[in-house]
Parts: sequence; C-alpha cells; structure tokens
Amino acid sequence: MARRRYTKAEKATVVIAAELSTAAAASQATGVPESTVRYWLDNPKYAELRVKTREEAAAGFSVLMYMAQERLRELIPTMEPRDLTILLGVSAEKSQLLGGGPTSRTETRSLSDDFDDDEKQRLRDWIDALPATVGVPSSDPA
Repeated sequence: MARRRYTKAEKATVVIAAELSTAAAASQATGVPESTVRYWLDNPKYAELRVKTREEAAAGFSVLMYMAQERLRELIPTMEPRDLTILLGVSAEKSQLLGGGPTSRTETRSLSDDFDDDEKQRLRDWIDALPATVGVPSSDPA
C-alpha cells in the first residue's frame, strides 16, 4: 500500500488540532493515523507552530473569560443562591490558579498531636509493654 503524502498546510492543521485537544482526537477528526500525528507533534520542525498555537489559544481564552465575566456580572442579580455558590467556588478556584496561588491543601497530622504530655507518656508505656514479636511476619497469605 502506498504511503499517503500530506501537504505542509495539512500537517500544520493536524498539529494545531492535536495541540488544542489530543493526538487521538486530531487523528479521529482528520483521518491521519494517530502514530503520524504523534510523530509530527514530536518533530522539532513544528515546535514553533505548537508554541504559537498555545499562545494564541491562551489569548483567545483570556478574551472569552473576560466576556463571560461581564455577562455573569449582569446575571448575578437574577441567579439562584445555589448557582451563586457554585459561581463563587469556581471563581475563587480559578482566581487562585491564574494568580499562582494554592489550589489544594494537604494536611498531615499525627494521632498524638492533641495529647498532653501525660497522655503521650501513657501511650509510650503501653506500647513498650506490648509483647515483642518473634521473627519476621510472613508475607505469604497462606
């Protein structure tokens, strides 16, 4: 079977589509094999096009975000409390993300963090009084 030849414009169109979505989605939309799409995405020849596409997409999304914010400001007086709560949560999260702030919180705590000194000592004494195990426990479930 003869190999399909693609024009530069076709290749650029597929690379842009893949950059804005995924290689699989671009393949499905254009009919170009996914392996070919991935090869083009990895090709340094298209690096500048990928960067330009990302920058233009980001700029376009900024415009859309501004327009959506303006429209939401108009709609806020008519919104249901449930919808306002969702809007507040999403807005706060996106503001943190775009501003470089934290978007998640991780907390590590010890079981004994809230124990006073006496409780900690009694726990140590109790653990010390436990019988020692003989040998290493088997990892064999049988």
